Amino acid sequence: MNTKDYHTYINKIISSKSFGNSTTYANLLRYLVQCTIEEDVPKETTIATEIFGKKEFDPSQSTLIRVYIYNLRKKLRTYYQKEGIEDQIILRIPKGGYKVEFDSRKKEPKPSKKIITKKQLLFLVSSVLLLSIIGNWFLWTKNRQPNPFSESVLWTEIFNSKKPMILVLGDLFIYREINTTTHKEKVIRNPFINSETQLYDSLPSSLKNEYEPMEYSFLIRNSTEWVKDISKVLTSKDKDFNVRTVLRFSPKELPENDFMIVGMAKTLGIFKDYINKTSINYNADTDNFNFKNTTTFFKPSGDAETYHKDYALIIKAPGPNNNSIYVFAGLWDTGASQSLKNFTNPILVQQLENRMKADLGKIPAYFEVFMEVNGIDRMELSSKILHVKELELD
Repeated sequence: MNTKDYHTYINKIISSKSFGNSTTYANLLRYLVQCTIEEDVPKETTIATEIFGKKEFDPSQSTLIRVYIYNLRKKLRTYYQKEGIEDQIILRIPKGGYKVEFDSRKKEPKPSKKIITKKQLLFLVSSVLLLSIIGNWFLWTKNRQPNPFSESVLWTEIFNSKKPMILVLGDLFIYREINTTTHKEKVIRNPFINSETQLYDSLPSSLKNEYEPMEYSFLIRNSTEWVKDISKVLTSKDKDFNVRTVLRFSPKELPENDFMIVGMAKTLGIFKDYINKTSINYNADTDNFNFKNTTTFFKPSGDAETYHKDYALIIKAPGPNNNSIYVFAGLWDTGASQSLKNFTNPILVQQLENRMKADLGKIPAYFEVFMEVNGIDRMELSSKILHVKELELD
C-alpha cells in the first residue's frame, strides 16, 4: 500500500464501532503508523511527549504507555474479530516494540479429525484432575493469606467500630424548567447549582414558579468504582455498610453511624462543613482550594479526558455522637477517586501512615491530608501528598 492507502485503512479502523470513540487511541494509532512509514520507531518517552504532553516521563516509574499500547492491541483484535473479519490486511503491533506491521491474512486450514485413544483419554482425565487439585490448593493457600488491611491503624478503628457504616456518594443536582405557555419541560444541569437552596437563591422571585428540582439526580460515572473499592475492604472483615447519595441523605442518620463521603467538593452538601475544619478553604464560586489566610490557590488544569491535574482532600473528623466522619473530596472526580485510592490500596495506605508518622510523629485520631493528583484519561492516576496535618478541634 502507498501512504494514502495506509491512512485510508487506518481511518476505516478508527471509525469502526469496535475501536470506540476515543480521540486519544485514534491519535496514538495514527502516530505509530506514521512513524513506521517514516522508519522512525518511537520510544516510550517520545510517545509520552508527542501524544500525552508529558515532557518529563520515566518509563521505569510509569506504565502509562504500555497500558495504552496493551489496550490498543485489544481494540485491534476486537476489530478483526468483527468489522474487519474479511479484511485481507491485518495491522499488528508486536509485543516488545512500537513498530506497526501490516500482514496479509492467511486462510486457516481446516483441522483434520483425530480419534482419541483410550490411553489418551485416560491421560486427559488424569491431567484435569491434577489441575483441579492444584487449583483448589492454590485458592486455599491464597485465602489463608493475612488481610492486607489488618495491620493498618487507619482501618482498625473502622473495623472495630460498633456503629454501622454508611457510604455517601456525591451526586449531581438537576432541575426542570417549565414553560408556562407551552407547558413543555426541559431538564437542566448547571455546574454552579448543586442543591435546591442554590437553585432558588439564584432565581428572581418572578421565575421561581418556573423551576423545580427533579425527583432524581445524576451519579458521577466513577461512583461504581468508589463503591467497589470501599466494599472490597469492608467485606474482607465482614463489615456491612449502606449506600446513600448526598442529595437524598437525611441528617437524622448523622449521630448513629460512621460515614465515608466521596465526591467532588461541590457535591458534598452538608458535609462541605467538614472542609471548614481543616486548614484548607473550598471556594464554591470559583471551585478551587486555598490555604486559609493565604493567596495560594489550587485549581485543576488540563483536559479531564487526557492529561490533567487535580487536587484532593482526605479528612477524618469527629461526628456529633462519638462517631467518625471520613471525607474524600476532589475538585474533579479524578481527585475524589485518587484520595479514596490512597485509603483503599494497601500499598498507598501504608505509605500514607508512614508519611503521618514521619511528619507528625504519630497517626493522629483526626487529620487532614492534602494532595495533588495527576491523571491520564482517568486510566492512570498518581498522587503526591502536599501535607498531612492533625485536625485542630475546638
